[in-house]
Amino acid sequence: MRQRIFTAFVAAVSIFTLSGIAVAGSKMHVDAAKKNCTNMITAGEKALDHGGQGHADVAIKHFKAMVSEAEECLKHGGEGIGASDASKATKMHGPEAMDHVKEAIAHAKSAINHGEKGHPDVMMDHGNDAMMHAMEAQTHASEMN
Repeated sequence: MRQRIFTAFVAAVSIFTLSGIAVAGSKMHVDAAKKNCTNMITAGEKALDHGGQGHADVAIKHFKAMVSEAEECLKHGGEGIGASDASKATKMHGPEAMDHVKEAIAHAKSAINHGEKGHPDVMMDHGNDAMMHAMEAQTHASEMN
């Protein structure tokens, strides 16, 4: 009898501990996605600032950083959304945030491409579109928890 009680106790503690790890995992990914989203915007602002000053080479460097941060945001956001314990807010706002992150990546990559080809005006147009989507992504990501 004591053995069964002990076994049941160990099983209950294990389940509770594992569920706590899952919660921490989901929250960890959502927090990381939010941080990467903020970094994506910072890199985009720097890119637009340098591009506006005619420093296309520096703008391209920052657009590449924007893409890198956006891809990390997408990775962590997807993990957070896909977690079995993801909150309703994460499941509701996460997909919308990630759709905007994907658009930001596409426009930032186009900005890089046009900047490398010597089309600074087109680079800036795509850069502005990338920032618009990045900011919208951050709005939705801020609602994830």
